[in-house]
Amino acid sequence: MVASNSTSDANKAAATIQNKYRSFRERRQDAGFTLAKSRWQPLLNATELVMNNLQYEGAVVSEGTKQQWVRATTSAARVGKGSSFANGDDALLLKKEHWLEATDSRHRYGSNLRPYHEYWLSQPTTEPFFYWLDHGQGRDLDLDTRPRARLDSQQLHYCSAAERHQLEAELDAEGLLRYRHSGELVHTLSADEEREMHEDFEAWKQADVAAAVLSRTPCDSSADASPAGGAAAPSAEELKAAKQRRNANKWIFVTSADGNRFYVAPKVKGRFQHSSFLAGGAVGAAGAIMVNRGRIVKLTPMSGHYVPDVHQYIAFLDKLAKQKVDLTRALLLNPFPPQEGCRYHMVQVDRADVDDHTE
Repeated sequence: MVASNSTSDANKAAATIQNKYRSFRERRQDAGFTLAKSRWQPLLNATELVMNNLQYEGAVVSEGTKQQWVRATTSAARVGKGSSFANGDDALLLKKEHWLEATDSRHRYGSNLRPYHEYWLSQPTTEPFFYWLDHGQGRDLDLDTRPRARLDSQQLHYCSAAERHQLEAELDAEGLLRYRHSGELVHTLSADEEREMHEDFEAWKQADVAAAVLSRTPCDSSADASPAGGAAAPSAEELKAAKQRRNANKWIFVTSADGNRFYVAPKVKGRFQHSSFLAGGAVGAAGAIMVNRGRIVKLTPMSGHYVPDVHQYIAFLDKLAKQKVDLTRALLLNPFPPQEGCRYHMVQVDRADVDDHTE
C-alpha cells in the first residue's frame, strides 16, 4: 500500500512539473524566444550561410587548400539546392553572375557585384573577394558603371520558410490559382487593368503587346522624324504612356524544382526578384504573371536570374494544362524562336520588348 501511494505521489509530481514546464514553454513561444521544430533547419541553414561568409570576409584572409575547397563546395551546394528533386536536367540554376549574390551574406544584386568581381580578378591581391570588397584593398572602389551606392542599396531579400509559405499558391479543381495558406484567389491586377480586360479582353491583349513594342521605339521630337519604315515615331506622351503600362504592377513567379510548389509575389527591383522565393535555390520555372481573380491571363518566361528556355516554358504550360488551367484565352508571350506545331497559341515578341522582367 505504501508503494502504491508513493507511485501515485510521483505521478502527480511528474504531472505538475509537466504542466508547469508546458506553461513556461508556451510563454516563451509567445514572447518569441523559441523555435518550432520545423524552423530549426532553416535557422541552421542561415547560420551556415552567415558563418561561411564571415569566414570568407573575415580578417584572417589566409586559408589552406582544404578550407578553400570546403567553402567552394558549400557555396555550390547552396546554389544547386533543390535541383536533386527535379526530373533529369530540368531544374534551373542561378545564372553564374548571380552565384555571387547567393553567397554574399548581404545578397547584393549579382549584376552589381559582377563588375567589382571582374576588377578584383584583375588585381594582384591575395584577399578573398568579399573581404577585399568590404574591408580590404577594394573597400573604397567606386565604379562608374556600378556606383558603390547602388551596389550597397540593392540587396535582395531571401525568403525564410515562413515567408515563403505566405507566397505559396496552388491550383484548385477548376484550375484557379489560390493562396495555399488562406484559400483566397490570387489577384494581381489593378482596378484599371481589370476594367480594361472586362470590357474587351482581346483588345486588352493587343494593347498590351503594342505597348511593349512601342516602349522600345526611339522617340524623336522633331516634326518630320519617322523611322525607316515610314511610320511616325511615337510622341513623348505616347512613349511615356507605353512605358508606364509596360512597367506597372509587375508580378513574378517561380515553381519548386520538382514543379509541385508554385510561388507568386510582386516584383520589387533590387529588393525582391526571382531568386528571393527559394533563397537562390534551383527552380522548375520562372517568369512574369498576371492573374485575374484566380485565372492566369498572362505569362512571360523571362528571368535574368534563371534564364528559362522554350522547352522549359512549354513543359510548364503542359503542367498547367494538366491541372485544368484554361490557357486558350491567356496571353502567352514567346520571346524565343517560333515553335512549329506548338499546341499553345503563343504571341511572338522580341526578347528586348519584354526584358523588363529580366534582372
